Amino acid sequence: MSVTDLRPKQKRSQATHDKFLQSLQDALKFKYFEHISIKELAEGAGVSVGTFYRRFENKEALLPLLYDDFGCELLKWVEALELIECQTLEEQVTVLCQQTYDFLDARRSVFRTIHLNARLHPDTIFTQPTLDRNETYSRLSNLLLRFCDEKPATQSQQDSADMVIYMLINSLLDKILYPTLTPAIACSMSNTQFVEQLPMMLQGYLVQSFQ
Repeated sequence: MSVTDLRPKQKRSQATHDKFLQSLQDALKFKYFEHISIKELAEGAGVSVGTFYRRFENKEALLPLLYDDFGCELLKWVEALELIECQTLEEQVTVLCQQTYDFLDARRSVFRTIHLNARLHPDTIFTQPTLDRNETYSRLSNLLLRFCDEKPATQSQQDSADMVIYMLINSLLDKILYPTLTPAIACSMSNTQFVEQLPMMLQGYLVQSFQ
């Protein structure tokens, strides 16, 4: 299903879109996206159902807006993360794990919607995103590469840093979003314990490549 990018140019239309986006984000705190009705979205935005349909074909048309808004938050988070000064690789990995967990956990309802619908509707949700996610992952990897013995980092070290970011995000994603499903059920640790143990495993892998 293909949906045209509906980000408006006029301020009045932008305000209406912002209301619908906020209504969706509020509804996601209590319901899954698939259970939210257009009537609920319209009521949350303080407008009629007809107003919704004059701007959107269906509720899936809101997904690019949700994805883009999340991208803006993600960019601010990465920028703040880059300002944290760590003295050792161990400290950097620990900070990265905790900060990533906190960021995803605080936005779990939105992130679940993006995560699932990106697979169900890839041609819809990725409509002209503002933030290039590849750049985001690269910036996270660069936080680790600061502690390489070799300057610039070798391709092997780059690959190792990328692997750690991949494993970090995916393991936390499963633990936060799907704690009672496989593969998360393979680890019986609480989220707190998991976030404490994860840096030790990731750092052990990195040390072999970085030194």
